[in-house]
Amino acid sequence: MLTRWHRQRGEKVWYLTGTDEHGQKIMRTAEANGVTPQAWADKLVTEAWEPLWEHLDIANDDFIRTTQKRHTDRVQEFVQDLYDKGEIYKGGYEGPYCVGCEEYKLPGELLDGEGEYTGQKLCPIHKKPVEILSEENYFFKLSEYGEKLIAHYEANPGFIQPESARNEVVNFVRQGLQDLSISRSTFDWGVPVPWDDKHVIYVWVDALLNYATAVGYNENPEKFESTFPADVHLVGKDILRFHAIIWPAMLMAQGLPSRGRSPRTAG
Repeated sequence: MLTRWHRQRGEKVWYLTGTDEHGQKIMRTAEANGVTPQAWADKLVTEAWEPLWEHLDIANDDFIRTTQKRHTDRVQEFVQDLYDKGEIYKGGYEGPYCVGCEEYKLPGELLDGEGEYTGQKLCPIHKKPVEILSEENYFFKLSEYGEKLIAHYEANPGFIQPESARNEVVNFVRQGLQDLSISRSTFDWGVPVPWDDKHVIYVWVDALLNYATAVGYNENPEKFESTFPADVHLVGKDILRFHAIIWPAMLMAQGLPSRGRSPRTAG
């Protein structure tokens, strides 16, 4: 709807969609169905997503899969650059993790279980018990970007909409950010960390980068310059913080813009 509205206005539009195919959630679902994660992802794309897009006559310009080489190579380059700049360090972490969200949760976010889940802590989104994970990780220095993010929000009032969502993000950032675990070492379904093949890149870091890799990051400078960054990201409210906090902080660390500069859409 958004892309068609902009096209009717005679504006340049490049509409991106696709599938995020790595992570523990996909791996476990594939195992439960007796196939490899790649085979499960292939099945979903060819039998579910692509036919649905065609049926609904969705006019996307590109469909990127995060298992494609054009994406995985660029993800490794992006993360390697951050590591070389000193933005990433090695550490350890233990905490409650929701596989459905593919996210570590803060203790204060969890719900007390009832009924069959009495005595357990639940993810506030999926209402299912979280797992306590302890593993060696690499961390991105997200905590150093709180003030920069607040300054960005204040300079760009429309960066997060609606206002209720903006207020949620601003309040969360002002409470203080923790460094972000950007790797996993307890399973191997993901993009390998380039300097340490015992780790795979955290699925959300991998997934968010599709907005850059699909438009030529480190591969097609002309296309990248003319298309990136997106003017519109249309996202569900439960993944707001990933897009409004982690994504712009990653771009800041890499010296890339996080807000569109002309009337074009690459959501």
